[in-house]
Amino acid sequence: GNGFVHTANHGTPDRRWSKILGEYLSRFGIVVPESPAVLDIGCGNNATWNYLALISYLSERALGFPQYVGVDMYEEAFSKAREGLEGLAIFIACDARELSRHVEGPFHLILCQHPPLTTSKEGPRIWQAVFEEAARVLDPEGCFVLTSFWVNDHIPAQVAVQKAGLEILYSGKNAYPGKIFDKGSDGEDLQYDKYILLARKPRS
Repeated sequence: GNGFVHTANHGTPDRRWSKILGEYLSRFGIVVPESPAVLDIGCGNNATWNYLALISYLSERALGFPQYVGVDMYEEAFSKAREGLEGLAIFIACDARELSRHVEGPFHLILCQHPPLTTSKEGPRIWQAVFEEAARVLDPEGCFVLTSFWVNDHIPAQVAVQKAGLEILYSGKNAYPGKIFDKGSDGEDLQYDKYILLARKPRS
């Protein structure tokens, strides 16, 4: 069949994310240190792909292994990933609005894929609280990377990230999106990692 059409042309999720990090971090002068601490918010079982992406990104630059921490609301969300990455990654089930009670930081890289800002009225407020916690544990030289699969989530996410006190370096279409998996109520194609946002702590 036309299998390759579905994966767009950027390969498996780990290959795409390795490219995303390579492209955007260097474009905005983000320097990733050796063995960086990485926090993946709402990681789910996608954690496996993200971990592999980090391994590939870091090994290309001789930066060792990530100190990877994945968080999600429930143990079940990441049980497969935790099994596969045993001894390599740390997983914590917690409400991300209380992140700083569960993780130390500082993190050089914080990832947040497809936060559902518009599934409930409370969405923007809940996620702003999460982003405030992310800002708290982000390294002063670190980078916060968020992706959305449609503009309806991306615009409120951008607003919430700014309200959380982070400075936006870039927000727009991602050069390496995944496959289109549905159509939104307004006819927009829903696509994995369609939009991307990079933010950091403001320089004082």
